[in-house]
Amino acid sequence: MKYFVAYLISGSAKSYLERLTKQVSEKYKTEAFFEKVPPHVTIKVPFVATDEGILEVERVLRAYARTAEAPRLAFKGFGHFGFRTIYLNGEGREAILFVRRCLALLKDNVDWLAQPPLEGNKLHASVARFLSRRKFERIWRGLKGAHPHVEVTVDNVAILKQVDGVWKVHALIPVRTDTFADRTV
Repeated sequence: MKYFVAYLISGSAKSYLERLTKQVSEKYKTEAFFEKVPPHVTIKVPFVATDEGILEVERVLRAYARTAEAPRLAFKGFGHFGFRTIYLNGEGREAILFVRRCLALLKDNVDWLAQPPLEGNKLHASVARFLSRRKFERIWRGLKGAHPHVEVTVDNVAILKQVDGVWKVHALIPVRTDTFADRTV
């Protein structure tokens, strides 16, 4: 089966991202990827695992989540990967370190799990994906005047599993935190 590891965005930040991705999809006729995957920040890109293998990944993630402290993550403005993806730009030193520690633990404890070289370097939440150059330019111009600022607490690590082309939550692991609040400014 195919899996990936992510922080699942919740609360008002989730609502904001769902509205935004739906509006962009409807206005610019892009793929409605939000219907196939919940709002998230990818920690570990998709990989294939056996039942035993995913239990190994889950064990490492649960151990990490018990001891890690939930960091704050701010989404400020938009960014893009070439012309194929537009995203909300994630910022926050502690959140970046949280993801990098998580990836390092997976690398050290799950030998079969590949680690692409740029994984974990850019925290983001996708707004529009699989774009042509023309659609990218239209959407980018349309978003240029917007200055979103959304803050969240990274209070979970989730393993998502692909079932019939849709990503479903396989495991939702809480991260130790004092506050679960998020806010949109």
